[in-house]
Amino acid sequence: MTASAIVYTSATGFTARYAQLLARKTGLPCLALERAKELPAGTGVVYLGWLCAGGIKGLKKARKRLAVRAVCAVGMAPSSPEVVNKLAGQNHLEGLPFFYLRGGYAPEKLPGPYKLMMAPMTKAVTGHPPKDENEAVMQEAFRHGGDWVDEGALAPVLAWLEGS
Repeated sequence: MTASAIVYTSATGFTARYAQLLARKTGLPCLALERAKELPAGTGVVYLGWLCAGGIKGLKKARKRLAVRAVCAVGMAPSSPEVVNKLAGQNHLEGLPFFYLRGGYAPEKLPGPYKLMMAPMTKAVTGHPPKDENEAVMQEAFRHGGDWVDEGALAPVLAWLEGS
């Protein structure tokens, strides 16, 4: 296994839950990015970060000190090849194993600046009748939150860890 630890950044708890599930399944230590300084520089890690405007929070900071061997982005939208390819390109993940995990949205837990940032997006998403069931689900999540954390979504990450 090329990773010796799991490191994550989480704002509302969904990414932390995935990181803890992954740690339980693998036996690897799991640390929030702020605590990752406890690891020796260059330690190989699986990094999990939440998505904000297409960026994976904390990834740049993790890459400065740790050897990021794989990346998991946790977002609100359903997974699709288009989403995965776009995120991989935006975050310069060429050559790194990259996994997208659908997490959730908890507007009541967002830190202040992110609440302000999400207010216009919530209006834009919810300000019209939904076109289909997926859009209705997203509108409901923007209004009241949603939780899609699924232990089964970690299967590709676990398979990569077992094969690396």
